[in-house]
Amino acid sequence: MNVPLLVAGSLGLLGAGVHGVGGEVLVVRRLSPSVLPSSPFGGPVITKAMIRATWHMTTIAFLTVGSVLVLSGSVLHGDTARGLGLVAAGASTGFAALAVGGALAQGPRSLFRHPGPALLTVVAVLAWSGIA
Repeated sequence: MNVPLLVAGSLGLLGAGVHGVGGEVLVVRRLSPSVLPSSPFGGPVITKAMIRATWHMTTIAFLTVGSVLVLSGSVLHGDTARGLGLVAAGASTGFAALAVGGALAQGPRSLFRHPGPALLTVVAVLAWSGIA
């Protein structure tokens, strides 16, 4: 059993759950089509549908990476566990880089306004330490 990978994966799964449910309730449902722009694909209702789809695709990506980390840390062994762990660690690093970079673009204080950048960074660090 690989504890860093299990913890990374568990945190990733927790983050996916919060992102999916919390995002739907606190963000996506609150978007009013009356304030959303049209897109080349349709009016504001289509824009909201595209935001919802993108939001939940991201949630599925978090769920997938978290699941792979848990599996790599528990039931998978050898080269298979390491290979899948490397892919998941790389994806986690990409998620963390986007979140931290986006927060920093808004100013350093933005890093502390939302738990996402910190959580994603912890998952990436644990994932890399688990496959080291």
